[in-house]
Amino acid sequence: MNSPKISVIVASYNGERFVAETMRSILRQTFAEFELIVIDDGSTDGTRAILREISAGDGRMHVIEKQNEGLIATLNRGIAEARGDYIARIDHDDLMRPTRLERQSAFLDANPSFVAVGCLLQSMREDGTYIGTPRIRYEKLRHDPAAFPPKQQWLYGPTPMIRTEALRMVGGYREKFVTAEDRDLCWRLGRLGPMERLPEVLVDYRFHATNQSRLRQRTQVYAALLSDLSAIARHFGLDDAAVVESIDPGGDYAPAVAGYRRLIGHRYPIDSYLMLYQMRAELWDLPGFPGRNDMLKAVALHAAQKPWDRVRLLVLRKAALYLTRKPRGLGGHRGPET
Repeated sequence: MNSPKISVIVASYNGERFVAETMRSILRQTFAEFELIVIDDGSTDGTRAILREISAGDGRMHVIEKQNEGLIATLNRGIAEARGDYIARIDHDDLMRPTRLERQSAFLDANPSFVAVGCLLQSMREDGTYIGTPRIRYEKLRHDPAAFPPKQQWLYGPTPMIRTEALRMVGGYREKFVTAEDRDLCWRLGRLGPMERLPEVLVDYRFHATNQSRLRQRTQVYAALLSDLSAIARHFGLDDAAVVESIDPGGDYAPAVAGYRRLIGHRYPIDSYLMLYQMRAELWDLPGFPGRNDMLKAVALHAAQKPWDRVRLLVLRKAALYLTRKPRGLGGHRGPET
């Protein structure tokens, strides 16, 4: 194929349990004009042998084998290799439903002003049985970092199809926001134009014990928060490069939060947002996060400062409601709804 319309990118690492099923779901798409780029990030199990065997039977599939560098470097390698007008991402353990590429490419063809399109997903267990039922509804996405809380055109991690030119224009994924790289990317793409989330399930998301979002929950929580603060800073025309550089993924995030407080605190109610974020992400009373007594103290301090400020009253109302129930924990963390 000389010029594929779509490049499907898969970052693979030790995925021998599920990768063959994922590849089959991609190669059986109703839309056939695509290339499948699989970048194996130094797997130590049988993943490479599986990928080599499958690629030998389908010329659309290209396997790149490299030393282990991590997810972000692997995804960006895929972006650099892509030849298609559109780039679709999926993880090595998730599944595409047969019409995903057809439906999403048709939307981008018909809507040239849109930079990306996502869809709904269905969660499933390791054995492929479904968990619950997705809520099928249309939701108009909005890009407004200055809102309280900030509004984002959020496309679920393994679901976007993005114009290749736009993805390269924003610089791909950023290492400092690993585990929330999709959220950070959506913020930066949202500055270029509108995005859409199709109100139909086109991806099956496999939920299992080795998901990165479960293994690195604390990192994910703070990376998502910092990606929001970075978007707010850019919205106000402030250069946050020094704060981004100070982020230590998986380490102590307090210095970066303090850096954003200094940078945007005069333009955005950052302390109110931090309180709201912790409540909505249900972080209280969990290891490594503030406890319930800390929250009570924060609420008292919050009430004492500008007690009639509209934003503070909103947060205090939510805090009062929150304190009446028991937090469920981090298992289903998504951060504040956007």
